Amino acid sequence: MIRWTLVLLFAVQLHAEMINFPEFIELQAGDYYELICQSDEGVKGRIVKDEDLDENELLTESYRYAKGKTGTFLIGEKIANANKKEHEGMYTCIVFHGSRDGKLIIPSYSTAQCLVIVADSLNPTSTSREPVNPPTPTATESFEPPTPTAIDSVEPSTPSPQDPLEPSTPTPTEAEGPDEVTMGASHVCSVFPGGVIESFDGIGNTYDLACTHVLAAHMVTGDDDFVPYPWFIYGTFDEHEGNVALMSMTFFVGRSAFEFQRGWLVSLEGGKKFPVKEGQNPVQIPNTPCYVMFQDKHLQLRCGYFEAYYDGILSGHIRLISMRSSEQFEKRNGNIGLCWDAQSGWRKNWQVGRTYGECAVSLADKTCKTEEASCVQYARDAPFSAQGLGAWALCEAGPTQSCSEINCGDKTASAVQECALQQASRIMCSLKHSTPLSGTDDKCPADECVWKKDVLSRGCPQDSPPFRCA
Repeated sequence: MIRWTLVLLFAVQLHAEMINFPEFIELQAGDYYELICQSDEGVKGRIVKDEDLDENELLTESYRYAKGKTGTFLIGEKIANANKKEHEGMYTCIVFHGSRDGKLIIPSYSTAQCLVIVADSLNPTSTSREPVNPPTPTATESFEPPTPTAIDSVEPSTPSPQDPLEPSTPTPTEAEGPDEVTMGASHVCSVFPGGVIESFDGIGNTYDLACTHVLAAHMVTGDDDFVPYPWFIYGTFDEHEGNVALMSMTFFVGRSAFEFQRGWLVSLEGGKKFPVKEGQNPVQIPNTPCYVMFQDKHLQLRCGYFEAYYDGILSGHIRLISMRSSEQFEKRNGNIGLCWDAQSGWRKNWQVGRTYGECAVSLADKTCKTEEASCVQYARDAPFSAQGLGAWALCEAGPTQSCSEINCGDKTASAVQECALQQASRIMCSLKHSTPLSGTDDKCPADECVWKKDVLSRGCPQDSPPFRCA
């Protein structure tokens, strides 16, 4: 029997208090595990499983402990002889913070969630299709990526040459008709400037986005395509260049987590920088099946069942790795996130973490009511292989809607937004139809180094940039 001890994924700072709880745990049937929740400033707390929390009730309960003197607080939940029916699910740790120096700590309580998966054997083959909630940062604060320092870096491992980050399907270069081309396209979700997300079904949606949202996730294993581990992709958004922009992409793969941050910084657990260099072969993220590289002005990631691309400033893309398809992707029970839809129950727009103050979002329709005629320039012609497949295989909905948003009313898109949008439109279409990602964008600086240095300046400091410029 294997005995697991706690390994914290992240320590999340909540104003002056600290609450530590793992985001995700995978156990084998029969394991013993102690699920530990710890706070540096707590009075009382508990761990509950698969329970919907009432914020008003928790706030009322917190008044009972308002005069309690805060201190180090520890609570545990023992999982003995783990089995799927009894132990798999979402565990929530609730910590009440009490008072410090006679003053009530605000917020008066914090919560954090841990998704526990129990595999049937050492070679997981679970066929459970029951939906579960995603791992959630503390409800009182959004996920804050660990701040890298100049001395915290790791040496990447280099994969063998047969592991390149190339489009998974070769592209026919000459075709005159249906008999001479592979009909179909890949399923891609793209995040554009202005809060626009083109989902896997090719629909452009404008969302109210702030702080952290689930973009895409596959939460169960044992589907027809057999994904042996769950994965989650979060997007964190801020105001940049006068409009909503993608600040970072966070990846939870199996038991590991890492992040792409603005300025093309790759950050691992614990705040360690992961160096990536332009022109190098893909390198493996430690303890994951994922490989990363920097090419075509994007951080590019391949994790076996999905690919992700981040432009380092405003936009990103997710491509599901499978054979080219002639049908729209079918959402399954384990699929959640804005890349599928906004059917997120009590989570507005699949938001996780902090939901108040600057992170508050609305479900009201945010789509610009006026259309900008010039926005058609951002649409691209889909190749012959996409004919008759439907909107999801075209290259127009997201880019044109993004253009309308960043030029809505009295707004005028900045040069940076125009460059990022044109680039994102080209990359999205290339990913859908497996064409080379390299290309030129006339709305971007003619000298690539000008753009690269500008993007780099907007992120956290790095020992050396991922690109080569004088």
